[in-house]
Amino acid sequence: MSGKAAVLAAVCLLCAGTSDVVHVHPERGASVPVSLERVARAQEGIAARFARALDAAAAFRADRPYDSGLPACPARRIRRVRMSLPPELVGRSISFAPEGGFAPAALRVATSARSPLSLGADALAERALTERLDVRCRPTLARVLSEVELELVEGP
Repeated sequence: MSGKAAVLAAVCLLCAGTSDVVHVHPERGASVPVSLERVARAQEGIAARFARALDAAAAFRADRPYDSGLPACPARRIRRVRMSLPPELVGRSISFAPEGGFAPAALRVATSARSPLSLGADALAERALTERLDVRCRPTLARVLSEVELELVEGP
């Protein structure tokens, strides 16, 4: 042991040996009886939710085809939607389309693909993303006009 370590160890032992302070924990409020049955039911519920999440994660495999479930747009339509958007996206566009059918855009989001491994897109069209941006069909070009307005060009 080096000289500094020995001195530090001696000081720690000296301080520990002369301390007569009893450690007191403050009260944390009223105590409540615990029902082991309720705890067991809660654990079963958590286990069931975890199993469902694990099954969903296992169902997605990168070597299988991907489909977001978005229907094809029946006709060309332009909509404007008011929503809160990050300032980093203002002036950018996002193309939602099947693999290989992307419009020129800053971000390409695949609504379907033969294999996510060989995907020529920046992301997959997950339900949370399409719902957040109000994308209803494919192909759709989303243009972020401002921090509060999005223009959606739907259809061929």
